[in-house]
Amino acid sequence: MPRRAQTIESVDRRIAGNGRVDRHTPVPLYFQIAERLRGEMQNHKMRPGDLLTTDERVQREFGVSRATARKALDELVDEGLVERVTGKGTFLTKPRLQVPLPLMLSFTEELERRGLRPRTQVVSVGWAAAGERAGHALGLPAKTRVLRLERIRYADNQPVLHTVDVLPESLAVDPEQDFSGSLYRLIESHGVRLAECQNIITASVTNPRLSRLLQVKAGFPVLALRRTSYDAEGRPVLYEDATCRGDLYSYEVRRARQPGK
Repeated sequence: MPRRAQTIESVDRRIAGNGRVDRHTPVPLYFQIAERLRGEMQNHKMRPGDLLTTDERVQREFGVSRATARKALDELVDEGLVERVTGKGTFLTKPRLQVPLPLMLSFTEELERRGLRPRTQVVSVGWAAAGERAGHALGLPAKTRVLRLERIRYADNQPVLHTVDVLPESLAVDPEQDFSGSLYRLIESHGVRLAECQNIITASVTNPRLSRLLQVKAGFPVLALRRTSYDAEGRPVLYEDATCRGDLYSYEVRRARQPGK
């Protein structure tokens, strides 16, 4: 990643005097430090490629152990906000589109929540046989006629996601409709109330065709997402095979522990 010219002294001046953490609160120190560093990124209008800090400077500035300093920066690394460069420090990176689960959002809704501009390229749309996987998800025989929609989804003109959506013919969505926006909203405009979805997410890499569509090299790391969406009566109404660029997309999962389980 290109990095703008900076000196360690300029980083020291920027963070000087901000090393106050509350040791009497139950909020972990690493979390407090990560919050302050997020504020630094925002208040100083830092951009991808800027040097944020180093483990050693966090340790010294906030008076914490090396393990705590590293854990604070790990929080930002895990969020895709920064990256570590061995021997140089921690630098801002272009943030990933992070999707919180279990919220049920369409791609368009995900982008709109983050102030990004969605755009859609329809690769193909038409009637086809459901096939084994989509048919099983939708509770239909494999040879049943369904609407198959293939699209590339963009965030601020950068390709982020390849999707193949399969819709039962009973929804009365036809190939002539406008598929440039939220598919969830389109389905709901046909009187269907969407209620929940099931997501299966695995790691994968692109084949030559997907590489071309997503504008990446062959074998590029991606998240492969299989999603089945259900209406309020529990009936499957949409099956989706999606490929998300691993460098631009992540899913956030928060789960609560049940005592005694």
